[in-house]
Amino acid sequence: MTRSTSTLTDAERDAVLRIADACHQTDGVAPFNESATLAIRGSRPATFLLADDGLGVVGAAALDPRERTIQLAVDPAHRRLGHGTALLEEALAEQPDHAVWAFGTLPAAVALAARLDLVPVRELLKLGREIGPEEVPPTPDGYRLATYEPGDAPGIVATNAAAFAEHPEQGQLDLEGFSTLAAQDWFDPQGLVVAKRDDEVVGFHWTKRHGPDLGEVYVLAVHPDHAGQGLGKVLLAAGLTHLAEQGCTEVVLYVEADQPRAVGLYRSASFVDVGKDTQFRLQGE
Repeated sequence: MTRSTSTLTDAERDAVLRIADACHQTDGVAPFNESATLAIRGSRPATFLLADDGLGVVGAAALDPRERTIQLAVDPAHRRLGHGTALLEEALAEQPDHAVWAFGTLPAAVALAARLDLVPVRELLKLGREIGPEEVPPTPDGYRLATYEPGDAPGIVATNAAAFAEHPEQGQLDLEGFSTLAAQDWFDPQGLVVAKRDDEVVGFHWTKRHGPDLGEVYVLAVHPDHAGQGLGKVLLAAGLTHLAEQGCTEVVLYVEADQPRAVGLYRSASFVDVGKDTQFRLQGE
């Protein structure tokens, strides 16, 4: 049985988070991205479909209106019983124009997508490497690096909007969204390196830590008006240096497979493939 809700009770929220954690432990990849997780925790709106076997919640789908995506998870102990198929069929019936994420592109998820006539439309590469002491190239003439201060927020949002104008998720970041992320427990202002020309923000490298050893190139952006100056390489190295100084020994990032310039920057910095996420859609949508 499945049921729909726009507001999770505390018990339902705990159950969904428990299922997500169990999936992560079993599959090696989280079933929900940051936006869906914020929705589960009540910080963003979403519709949720819950699979219940009569004893409790055994699966969930998050329909995220902000990113127009469907993400789902089924407790590993209750798989192969039709819960995933039922959740996805109902989610697609409710939002046929939403894309469906298969994080990690796991064989079972690919098979489910094929059964429901979904086709792959987007690939997100996960790259990674070890980090240690990093050599930061000289900052280009006329520019300087600084640590984030609250007054930089509008410039960061504007730079992000320009750099990711065509990106379906990242390009939506506004001041409210930035404030929501900056209020999360993981946010470290020292880990947000800002590039400026005079007092104008023209680029930034926002890092994120996932525990004591693992860091992430969360967002790396350079305003298009300042591209070609080498700022991307400088910001990348500066952010990696910060993560290494915090004790991280490995770093990961996510990049669109169809963005050769960005992929080339990371490959030139010795990043290698460690995973791939695939987005599916109904044919014709």
